[in-house]
Amino acid sequence: MANNTRTIDDHVGELLSGYIDGELTQQQRQRVEIHCGNCPQCDSELDDLRVLREQVGKSRLSELGEDIWREQMDDTTVKLTRGIGWLMFIGGILIIAGYGIYEFVIDTSMGLGVKLLFAAIYGGLGALFISVLRQRLIERKSDKYKDVEI
Repeated sequence: MANNTRTIDDHVGELLSGYIDGELTQQQRQRVEIHCGNCPQCDSELDDLRVLREQVGKSRLSELGEDIWREQMDDTTVKLTRGIGWLMFIGGILIIAGYGIYEFVIDTSMGLGVKLLFAAIYGGLGALFISVLRQRLIERKSDKYKDVEI
């Protein structure tokens, strides 16, 4: 470059985040290192990104300690209310589905072909659901991730 003025294309700002995260190719890393050695603006941005990454790494998402959080999530009241909530939700869905099936069967304005079509679609969805549920119940016994804590 003949003069000392730089264009926006000469800067490597779009590569700095990838450089910090170690996601660049060797050629891109070398380009960033050489450029930052000669460009105080990009070198300053790189330093700012390093400081920001360090601060984010040190930050905590919750003021509660991990043990206290775990105790609160495994609390008997939490488990009980969660169980009751699921029972109420599933019960409501079953009641609505039962009423829908009842109305579907006794509705005379709908032709037999349409009823068979809807029955095939919903029957297929039900069969897929049962298949996936059965598979998950079988795999639950040997699931290597079941004891992983978040």
